[in-house]
Amino acid sequence: MPIGSFSSFRDVIRLVLLNHPASVLDLGIGHGINGAGVRNWLDNGVNYNTHLVGVEGFNYRSPLWDCYNVVHECTIQKFFETNNQKFDCVLITDVIEHFDLDEGFEILEKCKDVLNPKGLLVVVTPGVWIEQGDAYGNELERHRSLWHPNQFIARGFTIVKDGSLDDMGYMMIVAEWIK
Repeated sequence: MPIGSFSSFRDVIRLVLLNHPASVLDLGIGHGINGAGVRNWLDNGVNYNTHLVGVEGFNYRSPLWDCYNVVHECTIQKFFETNNQKFDCVLITDVIEHFDLDEGFEILEKCKDVLNPKGLLVVVTPGVWIEQGDAYGNELERHRSLWHPNQFIARGFTIVKDGSLDDMGYMMIVAEWIK
């Protein structure tokens, strides 16, 4: 779906605010809510000082895409093939479950590679299996893997939310990694 869990949105924006990044890469932006959050709370809604780059593999264009300095309309894999930029923060929220585990681990490593020193990587994924096919005729929407907190911990991540039922009725994993 081109939207993510609203219960983890506050955690994502809090982590971004705590790290004050000058540049943010948002992978799989969907409608672009993370970009709106960055602009609203990090840039105070008026001074767009943060360099904000989005990547989206399907045309979910919405007015929120205007929050980004640039949106690359390609797959995440294609973006990494051609990207030569480094970022202070990488967001991959409600996206990693759309890859099989091996490919997901490769993407996480590529996310780490594009981070500047002390850069922040934030990953959000469901903590339970949610069957999802090619929503909106978009094969990229198919869920292909279920992730567990220990998989992130084994790769040096800190778990912010462990996938347990939260106060909003969601079961999401939020993991952060700092270079």
